[in-house]
Amino acid sequence: MDNHTRNNRIKLQLVFIGVGCAVNLALFFVKLYIGLSTNSVSIYADSLNNGLDSIGCIAALAGIGLLTKKKSDDYPYGFGRAQNITDFLISVCVIVTGFYFGYISLERLMYPVPIWFSVKYAVILGFTAGIKILLGIFFRVADKKVGSGTLKAMSYDSFLDFFITFSTIIAMTLSEKAGYSIDGVIGILIAVILTVQGIKLLKDVCSVILGKRDASRCSEVMKIIEEEGLKANRVDCHLYGENSVFTADILSDKDFEAKSGNIKTKIQNEMQAEIYFRFGSDEDE
Repeated sequence: MDNHTRNNRIKLQLVFIGVGCAVNLALFFVKLYIGLSTNSVSIYADSLNNGLDSIGCIAALAGIGLLTKKKSDDYPYGFGRAQNITDFLISVCVIVTGFYFGYISLERLMYPVPIWFSVKYAVILGFTAGIKILLGIFFRVADKKVGSGTLKAMSYDSFLDFFITFSTIIAMTLSEKAGYSIDGVIGILIAVILTVQGIKLLKDVCSVILGKRDASRCSEVMKIIEEEGLKANRVDCHLYGENSVFTADILSDKDFEAKSGNIKTKIQNEMQAEIYFRFGSDEDE
């Protein structure tokens, strides 16, 4: 992938994520107003979920924006790990928010308060749920266009948010009629979803930061090396955000120069990554 194509891909990602940020921010303010007006903790929690999505988009914009910066002697592999740092901070915020709303929702169950149901608010929430479905489809199409793991994750998150909002509508409606704090139950459900989502994100990003080996991608590179007639004792993958850098321990070969050039070209074109070679021996296995 040449620099021009790569920069265009990054710019498209910035545009797509910017659209998502604007939409989530608008939904946050709409749901926050409804949550405060109806005294519904589940809607309030849902609004904060959209607020976190906006923060996530801003962090993603910052992380992907750093990818446009040129490599330097101090940062020979670029600034891709800035995304890992922002993902770490976001995951911590999501977990804290999940625990916070779990506490509030539990308190709401123990000490119920009245919910002011409104058909108007229910219709508006239904409209916001529809927007989330459209946003999920938008991110899915965008991911297919540029091939971004960030956009793919945002697509799944948008579909999940649809079900969360749908649940809040049910909670607001039934709490009014049942005389029981169903709102608190749904609030706890949202808190659990947020906490689990945050823990999963934290686990994934910590694995990358700690340098966990990506066995599947390493196997792909090993296959490319073997197809070119070279033998590798070991292939390792180093992740820098969406950028991958591979190192391979190669046994010496008289045609190494020509074959290594083909390998580098294939990996660059097929995996949008770089590879560096080290010479080993059979004894290293």
